[in-house]
Amino acid sequence: MRSLIAGLSDISVSWYYIGDSVVPGYENGYLGKAVMGGKIINDIWQTWKMLADRKVAHIDNLVKQLLQVECDEYWIVSHNEGLRVALELTRRQTRPVHMTIHDDWAGALCARSVRYRLLSYWAKKLTVSTLKAATSFDVVSSGMRDYYWQLTGIKSEVCHRYLSQDAIRHEDTVIDTEQPEIVAGHIGSIYSKADFITFLSVFLEFAIAKEKKPMLKMWGCHLTMNDIPAQLKGSVCFYETLPEEQVLPELAKCAFLYAMYPFNDALRIFSKTSLPTKLTSYLQAGRPILGQGPADSTLAAFLSANSLGAMWVSTNKEEGFECLENIFSFKVGYQQLENARRQYFGGQNLDIVRRALLNC
Repeated sequence: MRSLIAGLSDISVSWYYIGDSVVPGYENGYLGKAVMGGKIINDIWQTWKMLADRKVAHIDNLVKQLLQVECDEYWIVSHNEGLRVALELTRRQTRPVHMTIHDDWAGALCARSVRYRLLSYWAKKLTVSTLKAATSFDVVSSGMRDYYWQLTGIKSEVCHRYLSQDAIRHEDTVIDTEQPEIVAGHIGSIYSKADFITFLSVFLEFAIAKEKKPMLKMWGCHLTMNDIPAQLKGSVCFYETLPEEQVLPELAKCAFLYAMYPFNDALRIFSKTSLPTKLTSYLQAGRPILGQGPADSTLAAFLSANSLGAMWVSTNKEEGFECLENIFSFKVGYQQLENARRQYFGGQNLDIVRRALLNC
């Protein structure tokens, strides 16, 4: 969102948000605590009321504050409370409401959560109602665009993060096969611990066959060493989340970068409609990408369209070895990276948001 706003010099955006505390530098935009979170019984009850279009005092308070903001239109991120807030804004005033959707509430937020899993029916129903009520909305992938078209019959545009041309490394890179270690990198979430452990096991076997030591360096992952089987603990190292400008030089030192989407059928909508934000960081690091996940996932489509690495579309060990072998000799050129930046993360994303906001 910040990358898009920074590129929209002709549009003034005042940022408002909710959360546990004030974010330094954005003090004036803080609206208070979130509706979701806290003790489980109360949280599920309040979240159900929010999704089921029942009265929620805290939502009413948020909307009341936003109604007092002097603006020509509203631009709402649909995550968590944003979906209901957007619907209420369409009901209580006449200014246009544009929505940005990064994850489907039912297929991603509910499906990935133990706490909210049983609320998916209500989440899907509210999603359809809100999308039909909003003036316009943008989505994060062609899979999500097609999915919402099937649900609502409404056309939307695909909008990604914006990366300028100078974000891409100019030197071509190739894995140094003479090093005693094979170092891989990863940032962000792991969506299936079981699938991840399968990858880590195959990575260990592959490295041993090459008479090398495997090491997967992970920044900002929710897993801990307690989640890793004893025989694999020496193959992974966890680090705290770092700002992108600090983690990019570390990623650039890795032989390859790892990204995954889960094979779980319950998360198939998620894998077909979301898109890993980490891919923009991986592009800037300039290293080949090893993907793991369903063949029909947005991750697989991204790697296939841009020839940036290999995609392991099963948990079969032999197929995993083949993908690692391919990535081990893979060369990423500047033109491949630049083509991917231009196709997915170029200036057209600024144009999409500008059109949506100015035409509202």
